[in-house]
Amino acid sequence: MYVDQIPNEKMLIMAAEATRCMDPESYEKGRSLYERNRIKWVKIFGPRVYAAVDDGKMYTVTIHIDNFSQSSCTCAKKRLCEHIAAVFIHYHDPWLMENKIKKTPLKKSSLYMKNQAGHGVPRMEGPVELWYDYFEIAYSRIRESRKRPSQSFSDFFASELYFRARLYDEFVDVVSVYCQSWPSLNSALYRFHSNLFFMDMLEKQIKDVKPAYVDHYQMEEIWDDFMQSYAAILSSKQKEKDQPLFQTFLQKAVEVTRERLFQMKAPLFNWLMLYRLLCLTSFSDCLEQETLYLEELMAKLKTKQQTYYYAALGLAGLRLAAGREDDALSVLQQLKEKSVDDMLFYLEYFAGAEEWDKLLVWVSWLSPDIKEARTVVFEDICKYCLQAVENSKYDQEFIGLIRSWLPRSLDCYAEYLLEEGLFREWVELNITYRGYTWDSIDKNDLQLIEAREPAVLIPLYHQWSAMLIEGKTRKSYQAAVRLLKKLRALYNKSKAIKEWNTFIYSLAAQYPRMRALQEELRKGKLIS
Repeated sequence: MYVDQIPNEKMLIMAAEATRCMDPESYEKGRSLYERNRIKWVKIFGPRVYAAVDDGKMYTVTIHIDNFSQSSCTCAKKRLCEHIAAVFIHYHDPWLMENKIKKTPLKKSSLYMKNQAGHGVPRMEGPVELWYDYFEIAYSRIRESRKRPSQSFSDFFASELYFRARLYDEFVDVVSVYCQSWPSLNSALYRFHSNLFFMDMLEKQIKDVKPAYVDHYQMEEIWDDFMQSYAAILSSKQKEKDQPLFQTFLQKAVEVTRERLFQMKAPLFNWLMLYRLLCLTSFSDCLEQETLYLEELMAKLKTKQQTYYYAALGLAGLRLAAGREDDALSVLQQLKEKSVDDMLFYLEYFAGAEEWDKLLVWVSWLSPDIKEARTVVFEDICKYCLQAVENSKYDQEFIGLIRSWLPRSLDCYAEYLLEEGLFREWVELNITYRGYTWDSIDKNDLQLIEAREPAVLIPLYHQWSAMLIEGKTRKSYQAAVRLLKKLRALYNKSKAIKEWNTFIYSLAAQYPRMRALQEELRKGKLIS
């Protein structure tokens, strides 16, 4: 049956495209050919319809289902001719009858589209609201056409979220038909907003659902596509030339994202990050308008409300984008509680801009909370601090902060000490905090120190040897002997063989009843 061959939503798009690009005269000639049974052969193959039309001479027609305006014919006219119209009508009329839609002439079909859908075909110049109206129509039609039967218990993993996310590729394919021939910036904006619309719809329609593993995979794919479309906008060379267009369409994105920012349920996507990015790339008029909105909103809210918290984060981002870093910090300092995760964005911003003095102010403010941050966040902050140590005059201030986070910052501080050649301090750090064992230490670090200052490792090797012996297993004794051999080599390099002999015999005498240890010491030829 016809509707099984071409989905309803694609037939609707083809009809809209035919309305836009075909003249009524060609359409009426095509209807005459269709009614006189001049279509001799027709076949759908993938995204195209292939047909043969007899108009005194046999012509071959190729209709592009997803891009009707690119359909072609072997007649002299080549494109948008009566032969293409005839083949289109061959599919369109049965579709109208099956869906019980009254047939209308092409010259009125734009009116038909508005009556059926409520809106016209999206145009490259917008308005953006018309785009969203069209997105909603296309999304609803696809969703309705793909409704599933009730799930069995064995299909529980295919959650409602997973089902809706699987519609993404089809939705993008359908709505992208219109923008394929648009200028690069218009096309990039259109694709960006279509992705944004779909993400917004998922958030609205999925209530209190915790994504499963399969859902996360779908969400990541959608998010990656969205960020690629955003990057395409930012990289467009026409952005500055078409600033009014860019600003108009970006403002809509800010409004959509802001609404998601204030939702109460756990988000499927990182709307906070997106809101901040949009604010940083917006033009001044958009920033001023959004700043005023958030200031008025916060004035009506209590400081303990979740909405107030996210409004403060958003306002801080706006003031940062406007170059008002002190005002941004002032807004955040008013929060009763804060998450370091949510503050990482600002630190990334300063580190990326190499504004080390401002980074120092913000890290110092957050310092009491940083020590308790998630591991990945803590490591990022340490990385920014090390960058500041290497590239700014505030090296000692940042090192002081890193030291204040010990022992959690041991890796970061140890890296700094090695790079600076402060090997004795590196050893003292490891002895004090027992950050590494012999098994876990990077042997390349030891080789570096052995080549430069071997004697400084002696106390650390003593500590590690004692720890291995306290393991009181044959395996730990064997490991201790291997390490003691390296310790003997360090004593030799330091020309302190007498001190070594005194140590090794006192060690053996300390554990006279540990026969396994004594055996391993003799096997290793450390004692006789």
